[in-house]
Amino acid sequence: MAALALRSAGHLTIFYIYSHAEYFCAFHVVDFRIPTFGGGYKYLTTWNMNFQTFYFGLCCLIDLIEAFSKRRTVPRKLCSFRDWFLAAIAFPFGLVVVIMFWAIYAVDRELVFPARLDDIFPSWLNHVMHTTVLPFLLLEFYFVRHRYPSRKNGIFGTLFVGLSYLFWLLYLGFVMDIWVYGFLKVLSGAYFVLFFVGNALLLLVFYLAGEKLNAVCWGSPGVDLDIEMEKVD
Repeated sequence: MAALALRSAGHLTIFYIYSHAEYFCAFHVVDFRIPTFGGGYKYLTTWNMNFQTFYFGLCCLIDLIEAFSKRRTVPRKLCSFRDWFLAAIAFPFGLVVVIMFWAIYAVDRELVFPARLDDIFPSWLNHVMHTTVLPFLLLEFYFVRHRYPSRKNGIFGTLFVGLSYLFWLLYLGFVMDIWVYGFLKVLSGAYFVLFFVGNALLLLVFYLAGEKLNAVCWGSPGVDLDIEMEKVD
């Protein structure tokens, strides 16, 4: 019971942090309040924030069901969806946002986070969006055992979301002439293609890294929900 309480407190805290950050963006960040085509959803960071908020909100729901269920069991399909979402979307895209943002920031911050944004985005918000994503996910892997989906189903989900964002990005750039990331506009054809191919491969690497991390933490790629419930008890 103590393990469930600790896990629930962690999930609720992280969900609150992300929810507060999304609220702050929606009502206090000028760039998000000005009505422009696509709004804040032009950015992968915003997509990822929604992914992380949804995931930890789902974790809170599962914790609540488990706490008030007489047998302390959770519907298997709900847990399977949670595990699939973590494997296919929350973890790989969370890593892409953190690593790509800070890697490009280190080379030339003007490409991803111009200095003018320092007066718009408070430091804590920047770190919630681009830094704490990784430690929060690592804590999730450490404290909660997940059953990873088959690679076919997991990677399909990763590629589907990745391609969806790619098509959205290309539509904004070539049709609406809105280049979300300025450096893409100046890349020549071959480098332009290589950039996106490289990011697709990076997503696949991060998917496999999540699978491996889960195995390292728990000794196997995945387990039945019944085993997880026994461990919590």
